[in-house]
Amino acid sequence: MTRQTTQKLITALYPRLSHEDTLQGESNSISNQKRILEAYAKQNGFSNLKWYTDDGFSGANFDRPGFQRMIADIEKGRINLVITKDLSRLGRNYIMCGQYTEIYFPERHVRYIALNDGVDTLNQTSSMDITPFKHILNDMYAKDISTKIKSTLHTKARRGEYLGALDPYGYLRHPDDKHKLIINEETAPVVRRMFEMCAAGIGSRSIATALNNEGILSPKEYTRFRKHNPERDGEFERRHFWTRTYVQFMLKNEIYVGSMVQGRQYTPSYRSKKREPIPKEDWVVVPDMHEPIISRELFDEAQKRLIARKKTIKAKDEPALFAGLFYCEACGTSMKLGVSQQKYFYYMCGRSQAIGTVACSSHYINRDTLYQVVQEDIQRNARLFSEDTEKAAQKLMELKCADQQKQTATMKRDLASAKKRLADLDMKLKRTYEDNMSGKLPDHIFTMFIADYDTERATLKANIAEMEKALEKVRDTKADIDRFADLIRKYTSFEKLDRFMLHELIDRITIYETPGMGRCRKGKEKRITIYYKFVGAIQ
Repeated sequence: MTRQTTQKLITALYPRLSHEDTLQGESNSISNQKRILEAYAKQNGFSNLKWYTDDGFSGANFDRPGFQRMIADIEKGRINLVITKDLSRLGRNYIMCGQYTEIYFPERHVRYIALNDGVDTLNQTSSMDITPFKHILNDMYAKDISTKIKSTLHTKARRGEYLGALDPYGYLRHPDDKHKLIINEETAPVVRRMFEMCAAGIGSRSIATALNNEGILSPKEYTRFRKHNPERDGEFERRHFWTRTYVQFMLKNEIYVGSMVQGRQYTPSYRSKKREPIPKEDWVVVPDMHEPIISRELFDEAQKRLIARKKTIKAKDEPALFAGLFYCEACGTSMKLGVSQQKYFYYMCGRSQAIGTVACSSHYINRDTLYQVVQEDIQRNARLFSEDTEKAAQKLMELKCADQQKQTATMKRDLASAKKRLADLDMKLKRTYEDNMSGKLPDHIFTMFIADYDTERATLKANIAEMEKALEKVRDTKADIDRFADLIRKYTSFEKLDRFMLHELIDRITIYETPGMGRCRKGKEKRITIYYKFVGAIQ
């Protein structure tokens, strides 16, 4: 991290308020925190003040926009002092708070002050001795609040109250009661049409394509459009499109027959934002809670059609030869095998197939052309390594060494940081045992401490092992080339491609298509790149 001149260093003032904190009244409000922080900074002669504010963000995790901007400026060497009203404003995850106050800030020569808790990392007084315990109490508070909120939401869901943050497509929240839904006359006709098309035997992909081609905004775009201000935001630009997946989600959603369907996902931990799916039989479904957009008969007919269309058509002579290997380079989606009415097989971008060319070019390629390109490339490399292995290996080594030094430096830095954190945890673990044995640390807090330490230590050890393995792999370029040479020479002579050969030799194949005129494929140059096992792309 590069340091700036002293005159340019920033004093970072960080106020944070979660939705739960608003229950405590004005004392924790953003405006009150700002008054306290600004008065303290001016009183103590701190200059070049800069605000990093998070309003409405939980302290249980650190994925907050204001906090991340502050961390980015610290990494750039622009900040030498961070001030918060108290430790809980920094966060309520005591493991991560300890990481920042005891390791991260000191390593980067950043002073940290928590006013109400008397914490100042520049002055290691006795107040710092109880800082870990305050982190624990803040963490326990966050866990307790999370449990109470989940219980309240589940109760409301069982009563049939709508709990979503956004209006479900086809509906609006009632102006007098945000937990009730009323029909949106602007989008409800689109919903009815989708179910009618499905019941008539039209597939989800075709429905999505039709809506996109007609310029009908997808649910995400419709929400953006309603909030769009031309004077402030400029001309509205379409970013998201209808997809087969979202069309299917809507067609399976009983909300359109008047039922309130909630509780599809849950968060495993109050410290995480990750959401896991809940089995359908455990969803909270309350019928007849609002006016339906479609009839139950139309909904049931659509479900029958969806089940009937699950059968997939595959090419009979060479099914799925390149499945799991062939991808669009532009969007990363897998290339899908299709067949024309004349039994002409081709590949095209899966995203383009699902949404249309508004999302991605088709990257259309004849299956036989792809087959020929891959076959000739394997034959060429097999011939080169068979005729003069040493020369072919040396040429490939020169190509690979260009990126190796940069990769190695990055991995070494990350590995050293992880090992240092592991050593710090081991030291903390030892102190915790000593404090518990001496009676300074109660058993219930000791147990929670140890459980979290063990979890983080296990994660760190796994990450260290993975990084060491990756670093060893980068160092072992010569050995990888030798392994590839032995592998490719097995295929000096073969009659035709097969799945075993392709998956033994190749990691992935990508196709790039240059822009062309309109939707016409003529004049569009296509580039196929083959990434081989052990060595990647060979130019």
